[in-house]
Amino acid sequence: MKLKGPRAIPVQPAPQSLLPSSRYRRLRVAIVSDAIAGRNGLGTYYMDLIEHLRGHVGCIELLGPIADRDAQLERFSVPMPGDKTQRMVYPNRCELRRRLDDLRPNLVIVPTLGAFSYFALLYAREKRIPVAIAHHTNFDRLLSLYWPRVISKPLGWMLRKVNRWLITQAGMVVSLNSEAYQDAVSLGARNVRIMGTPVACDFLRHPHSHRNAPIRRVIFVGRLAAEKGVGEVLDAATIHSKIQFAIAGDGPGRDMVCDAAERLSNVSYLGWLSRDRVREEIDQNDVLVLPSAIEAFGTVALEALARRRYVLLRRECGIAKWPSLAAGLFHIESNETVADSLDRMLNMTSVDLERQAEPSWSAVHDFNHHTLRKWLSFLADAAIGEAPMQQSDAA
Repeated sequence: MKLKGPRAIPVQPAPQSLLPSSRYRRLRVAIVSDAIAGRNGLGTYYMDLIEHLRGHVGCIELLGPIADRDAQLERFSVPMPGDKTQRMVYPNRCELRRRLDDLRPNLVIVPTLGAFSYFALLYAREKRIPVAIAHHTNFDRLLSLYWPRVISKPLGWMLRKVNRWLITQAGMVVSLNSEAYQDAVSLGARNVRIMGTPVACDFLRHPHSHRNAPIRRVIFVGRLAAEKGVGEVLDAATIHSKIQFAIAGDGPGRDMVCDAAERLSNVSYLGWLSRDRVREEIDQNDVLVLPSAIEAFGTVALEALARRRYVLLRRECGIAKWPSLAAGLFHIESNETVADSLDRMLNMTSVDLERQAEPSWSAVHDFNHHTLRKWLSFLADAAIGEAPMQQSDAA
């Protein structure tokens, strides 16, 4: 069962519950983030969400640092510890306040720990605006990958204390999977909801190209960092010399990737890519591999499913905890390397590969609509402070 040519994914109309209503039209939402827009999963999550929701709410804007630096909003920055390709930014408080005043929000969402988030929280308290916290990152697991225990343990304890305080300031908390949900509850969150991840509109609307049969090309897209497992992808390239591997992204592992691209004829380093280029490169490949040890959701995996590509990842990735999407994923088991798992896929027929992947491909549109419905409901409840505890929709 091989795709015979470009195939347009139909753009489905918004379900009735997504159509504009007075409840949503009154919403004016400020999302204030310390993550640089578009530079990592968290930085793209809210850009994609806003793209979908802008037509359904009164106003929704993302305020925070951008890749090209906003000279008016950003006072100064320093390299992120452990990753000099990212920045910790201190805002111009007067400019941030001015932009918030212009927006006149009736809900402030804080998805990060940092100076932008802190000043947004102070602003919301002063103006008596409801605050919602987005709980994305398990700092204990992340820090242990970069520093020895003698450093990571006290630093993780400090960040957890800050996170606990931040969560207690919020009327509601959002998390991206069941593990983050439980972590938020353990930190003292009273009202937590689990959200899915939206798919960027371009990934849904553009026709996708056919895949190779058998598999010939594999791509990794993400931050080139220890927790993302890019080293395992390069090891797999060494073993599977007849398969072409493309690596897209930036981070502290860039030199390692560049060295491998010079040494191995089947490895190409694409650098950091715009979202349009990410879509184009995914379409040029057959398998997206995401061997992350820590991944709150894995937006790029969802994007690859939207492009009807095979997705190979670890069960720890947040997307694997959503039953409708997990059904068609290919897994790197705990006792396997990326090379081992890819070898299993290479030994499957094209018919068997597509039969396994089809349930996840078919679930993407419904999952996207479900995510948007949940977000609209969350925003409306959070803005008026009515938030009954809701359990997870994820496994």
